Amino acid sequence: MKHARIPLSAESKLEFAGLLIMHRIVSEGERIHSSFMESNDRLVEPYLDALEDKGLVQLGSKYYYEPTEKGKQFYQKLIDQRLAYAQHFRIYERVDLETGTFADPQTDFLEDQRWADLRVAVAEYKGVDPYHMVFLAMLSDEHFFESHDWRFDLGMGNLFEEMEKIVQEQISEDDLAYEDEEGFVSGHDVLQDVIHQGDQISKKHFKAQQEREALEEKRALQEMEEISIIDEPGWLWR
Repeated sequence: MKHARIPLSAESKLEFAGLLIMHRIVSEGERIHSSFMESNDRLVEPYLDALEDKGLVQLGSKYYYEPTEKGKQFYQKLIDQRLAYAQHFRIYERVDLETGTFADPQTDFLEDQRWADLRVAVAEYKGVDPYHMVFLAMLSDEHFFESHDWRFDLGMGNLFEEMEKIVQEQISEDDLAYEDEEGFVSGHDVLQDVIHQGDQISKKHFKAQQEREALEEKRALQEMEEISIIDEPGWLWR
């Protein structure tokens, strides 16, 4: 029997709301006055209070909220995690379950229907909160702020509805189970195999990237040496 994923909890919504506010203040330079002059700003007051209680924001010049040093460090860790998640789970975004292959962005048609997105299933397998992973992905492309009234949606509690819908509808471990002439294969075993293959491919890509960067650095040093030789006395035009 397929098990439904748990709904997004109230505690997680509060956490994500706070992270959104931190993002706007630190990265986007959002100016929110303590008097909440704009009506929609008052809707985010509870989240600002929670951030202030944690020592992540404070009232600064002219009573506008600003990040504390602790808040800046906290936000940088969030960005580092976002980048790490994106790099780690990217390989599982497009998997052909029929052939057991992974999409190559350089050669494959990425919109082909044969690709299955297994990022949420892999995250769950590895003990990563899928809501947190999807939240970071949506934060990365500024999805939450597409509407000018995002504060209103946040205050009304429906800003995260699409995020929750995405997580709930993604392929799960149970969906991956199948039976063939050799017998039943569990979704757990399928994911285990997919992750093993994905890790191997990721390691190859990482090694290739390192080699490209080393080659580019070598070429840059050679060009600098050539320029130095040309500029030596005796080589200059008089």
